[in-house]
Amino acid sequence: MSAENSLESIPKILEQSLIPQFSNQAEKALKSMENEPGFSINLLHIIASTNLSNSIRLAAALYFKNLVKRKWITEDGTNYLLPLEDVNKIKFEIIDVMISLPNQLQIQVGEAITLIAECDFPHNWPNLIDILVSKLSLTDFVNNKAILLVSHSIFKKWRPLFRSDELFLEIKLVLEKFVEPFLKLFVELDHLVDKSKDNEAQLVIYFENLLLLMQIYYDFNCQDIPEFFEDHMNELMNIVHKYLVYDNPLLLKKDEDEEVDVLIKVKTSIIELLSLYVTRYADVFEPLIQTFITSVWDLINNFVTKQPKFDLLVVKALHFLSSIIKIPTYQSLFQSEQSVNEIIERIILPNIMLRENDEETFEDEPILYVRSDLEGSDFDSRRKSATDFLRELKELNSELLTTTVMKYVDQFLSFADNDWKHKDTAIYLFSSLATKGSVTNVGVTSTNVLVDVVDFFSKNIAHDLESNEVHPILQVDAIKYIFTFRNQLTKDQLLITIPRLINHLEVNSNVVVYTYSAITIEKLLSMTNFSQGHQPVFDKNDIEPFVTPLLTKLFNLILMNSTTSPEKLAENEFLMKCIMRVLNTCEDLFSERVTIIDQLLQILKITAKNPSNPKFSHYTFESLALLFKYGAQQDPKNINQYIEHAIPGLLDILSEDVQEYVPYTFQILAYLLEKYPKSSGLPETYKSLIQPLMSPSVWQFKGNIPGITRLLISILEHDPTFFVEANHLTPLLGVFQNLLASKANDIYGFDLVQSILLNVPLSSLQPYLSNIARLILTRLQKSRTDKFVKRFIVFLNVLTTVNLSDVKYTNSDAVSGGDFIMQLINSVQSGLFGQIYSSFMLRTSSVLANLQDKKIVNIGISMLLTNANFQSQYVGMIVDTIETLINNLNSYEGIAKGNTSSVTNEANVVAISSISGAAAGGLNELDSDLSTFGSHYSKLAAIAQTPFDPISKIKNNDFELIKTTILANIKKVDGAVLNQLNVDTQAILQKMF
Repeated sequence: MSAENSLESIPKILEQSLIPQFSNQAEKALKSMENEPGFSINLLHIIASTNLSNSIRLAAALYFKNLVKRKWITEDGTNYLLPLEDVNKIKFEIIDVMISLPNQLQIQVGEAITLIAECDFPHNWPNLIDILVSKLSLTDFVNNKAILLVSHSIFKKWRPLFRSDELFLEIKLVLEKFVEPFLKLFVELDHLVDKSKDNEAQLVIYFENLLLLMQIYYDFNCQDIPEFFEDHMNELMNIVHKYLVYDNPLLLKKDEDEEVDVLIKVKTSIIELLSLYVTRYADVFEPLIQTFITSVWDLINNFVTKQPKFDLLVVKALHFLSSIIKIPTYQSLFQSEQSVNEIIERIILPNIMLRENDEETFEDEPILYVRSDLEGSDFDSRRKSATDFLRELKELNSELLTTTVMKYVDQFLSFADNDWKHKDTAIYLFSSLATKGSVTNVGVTSTNVLVDVVDFFSKNIAHDLESNEVHPILQVDAIKYIFTFRNQLTKDQLLITIPRLINHLEVNSNVVVYTYSAITIEKLLSMTNFSQGHQPVFDKNDIEPFVTPLLTKLFNLILMNSTTSPEKLAENEFLMKCIMRVLNTCEDLFSERVTIIDQLLQILKITAKNPSNPKFSHYTFESLALLFKYGAQQDPKNINQYIEHAIPGLLDILSEDVQEYVPYTFQILAYLLEKYPKSSGLPETYKSLIQPLMSPSVWQFKGNIPGITRLLISILEHDPTFFVEANHLTPLLGVFQNLLASKANDIYGFDLVQSILLNVPLSSLQPYLSNIARLILTRLQKSRTDKFVKRFIVFLNVLTTVNLSDVKYTNSDAVSGGDFIMQLINSVQSGLFGQIYSSFMLRTSSVLANLQDKKIVNIGISMLLTNANFQSQYVGMIVDTIETLINNLNSYEGIAKGNTSSVTNEANVVAISSISGAAAGGLNELDSDLSTFGSHYSKLAAIAQTPFDPISKIKNNDFELIKTTILANIKKVDGAVLNQLNVDTQAILQKMF
């Protein structure tokens, strides 16, 4: 079939993709056409076509958006993956197409425009803002909405970014073109709203535009206040205030609970903007602040109701008032007894009391309830925001607030027998009052000295922890109290609570109750002792009596949904996280590891059918990795049993291409082989993996790359001769070449080639060495990055220092490290090493931040000073080398002494500390990187690799030994050369000697 004919078939294939039995076949057909010229622009034309059904157009829009996400540009941002002609046509047509579409299609194409803009704007799409601005109109607000929606989606990316010259240049470019039309639209909309106060349809579209303008207002001011907005502040803020207090029954459906009205959204966006101004620009905003304080206060008290649709508005309003408390000028508003009482009765209490919809969520969506209720979660709730506001008030006058709040606490407790909700309110109020500062992931670190949290627990809460007669929400309150104040309770008190918490892990318990129990147990086991070098509070001996019932109950809770659906089984990541923590704490307590491994593999087999919860999946693999790790430590002979047990299930994941699980699978396969005795040879399973690992398709997903590289290296280090004898060396070097060419993956290319050079006999590598060097130096010349240069210099010095390691290499015919790197570089061009040395090695040695890299490079360079060939060929560089090393030692001393932590690879994706038993908090917070599945790489902390260190006998932060080693090498330099050093360096050197 010709390309033209195949393109004509796209609508038919899209239609087939909507039929379940043909969907996989259709998707494969579409993917096979993606690189054909005209495919992507044809998709855009199908979306725009009014002759096709809406379902086909929507399928095209979704496919187009995902195609842009996957294949618009290479990972390093240097080249387009789609045909350039298509790219240019899409950018020329897409905004006009988007404007003409109905809402559902418009959203998808708008997201595609945002994705393109992320890659191309401003450098490769310089006229984008001109196009957007030219489409704006003072009369057509249906089209305006589409343009403003895309504009906001492009500009909002500025909000979380760190300040930089490049960022400010981009914002300046946009402001120069956009602010004048922005002001005209803002003013015109205000006039049109006044004219249309009785026309609901017109008002809705005007307010939808107004909402987007308010969001863009925030975007434009998120990094700094532009001069334009400062000059027009009164004019703009008068309109902002007007809509903060605006009311119109046509825009607020009092009887509808679910959908958030556009008027509420506008007011919410306004308050978010006000919070930005009082937090960042209070000096210029000061004349208007008082007016807005009064209006926000009135809004909370007179406009909002308990309906969920007002929740975000209340949250933002309370954040605004919390910001106001921090401004000294306005603190007097919050400090009198009358104002404190009024705040508690009118603001705090209404927003912390349980509402009917909270109870419904508790019963109907328990996991959602837990996530939104957890301290430190991404969810903002009325309760949490009211609590934050209360804590800010407490900072002003702790004694007055404590006395006042405790009156309400006692009052609600006295009514508790009549209504359990009063007790819930009392506990929530007390917890908020008792906490000093915010609740972090390690719990409350400081409490209000005017209240006794242990006494309150004993008198009012402990009973509810064991009683089955109280409402489940009170049981949750009791469990959450332990969760919150765990640092204030003694180890003995906490140990007593563990079996009580385990008792709640029953399949017939309330879901929120058993979930909070699992969360609290996990947090207790992750506690460290602040005063004793963060040693774990609980060790394996403390929890040994509870391990079997605890794990049994947790697995029962997870697997009770095994017959329903994989999504249901995986919905509660808190249970699996608790299993992970128990396994980490127990280390070598298990005699029946294989049984637990089988249960985890069974869970993976079920969830692989539809991986729906990234966190659950990650904790499952992390648990599996922990079992392998501690099992191997306890008895290395176990590895053979683990390989037999685990590999069939892991290979199933690879064969079924469960993409979400593949990166984890590679890591575990690599780890198992790393621990497998080399004397037993390379297992046949791994031999059969080598050829598939070389195929380009497996490297397409960037999340696979670190794991595959590690697996290849583990195979290579286990049996390097296999690559030579089976003719796999050329394709292996091809993998290195592809990795090196990518700015995103070049570090893995260096890891791989480093392992090749250290393991494959030089006699086998000889024909390839010059090409290896040429590839690296070409990349250095044409498209180097700072990251590339640093890794290249570390690579050269690893090879220089490798003889200091006590690792035994198969590379028996290796020359000395210094001679090898000089020959390697000079094989490309005679004398080239000298240029690389002076331009890159010496300069880079001074700017490395990673302590291990710094150690390897500086010791490596000092070793070159002792190399006879270096001394004879590069004698003119010896003085510069010594002076550089002395300067580096001076700056290095402070860094090394100030950083006693172990150094991790700069490429680590999940920032977590050691996972050893001596650092129980090592797995503490993986969550931030695990919110969604994607092509990113999630490292398994349990089996994380430490970067290869050829001089591991010298600790990274042992400055004295590093200094001694470097000085010992400098001492070997001829005295006549040392006399050529400048006077200051000679003085420093003598002092050091």
